[in-house]
Amino acid sequence: MKPTMQDVADLAQVSRATVSRVLADSPNVSQDKRAQVLEAVRKLGYKPHKKLRPRYQMLICISPTQKTDPFHEQILDGIQDVVRTYKLKLSRLQLQADSSRQPHRQFPPSMAKAVSQAQGLIILGNIPMSEQQYLHLHQNGIPTVIIYGIGNSQLCSYVGIDERRAMIEIVSELMQLGHKNIAYIHGPEGNLDHRERLRAFKLGVLSAHLADSLKLIIQANSWDRQGGYEAAVRLLTSYKPSAIITANDLMALGAYRAVKEAGFRIPEDVSVVGFGDLECAKNADPPLSTIAVPLRSIGKWAAALLHTKIVEQELAPVRLTVPTVFRQRDSTAQAKMNNRPRTRVEE
Repeated sequence: MKPTMQDVADLAQVSRATVSRVLADSPNVSQDKRAQVLEAVRKLGYKPHKKLRPRYQMLICISPTQKTDPFHEQILDGIQDVVRTYKLKLSRLQLQADSSRQPHRQFPPSMAKAVSQAQGLIILGNIPMSEQQYLHLHQNGIPTVIIYGIGNSQLCSYVGIDERRAMIEIVSELMQLGHKNIAYIHGPEGNLDHRERLRAFKLGVLSAHLADSLKLIIQANSWDRQGGYEAAVRLLTSYKPSAIITANDLMALGAYRAVKEAGFRIPEDVSVVGFGDLECAKNADPPLSTIAVPLRSIGKWAAALLHTKIVEQELAPVRLTVPTVFRQRDSTAQAKMNNRPRTRVEE
């Protein structure tokens, strides 16, 4: 049997990533380790198939909650752009729900094997991991970039948006239109990045002295149109807000349906704002006001950052915050006079 790169790594007592860097003649390897690897290559007679395999192997682990999030496909498209540019190899691992409920000391079996074969790791969404797991990645020379994740490990890089700034901007825009009775529809529990968006909404309305809006927070059962529709129906059964913000654009379109079925007009009676600026937002009737998130660019920056970290191992981890922009379209308008929080019974 021909020797493999893993055989070389085992004999030299280094990681596969270190072997790859030595064979690629990267300057970011100590002379001692370089000598160990080259000696192992000589002893085993290992011959890398440079023409048959990409230079670096990346792994992307997708959290269970991201599977139904409309954002993740565009992020993956951005990652693929970088993979093609640098002629990398990318493996994708969709984790199951029970794989990410609580941090473990060791990786789940489905993840452990894939991680051991990777030279760089991208985590999309929140996969609870212990500091021991981050340390394992670091010690084995596997740089890690987390997209839309919440964590404090100093061993990983993070790419995401400023949720607080984005939500405060929405609330501020609605206030300038005279809205004081603002509802928020957020997604199911368990998605930590969307939980941060919920906290941002609370901060936004409290900063604007709109504490009554805290009563108008509704949790949806899913991230799609049906989830937004059902949550908006529950909201409009008891309250008549002047504006509704949703955690993503698909939920906003579900809210459209509920608002119209309740006999209200958009935006004359109720303004609606989404989050994400997906293609469906532009094509909605009326076109949806939303926060534009450069999803494809987020994927590109994350993959490019990981590639740089693989090549330049000494680079310190970074936190990259991607700017967002409020896109005002025809789903928001000036609030009616005497707008105050009220139940449907008061009308």
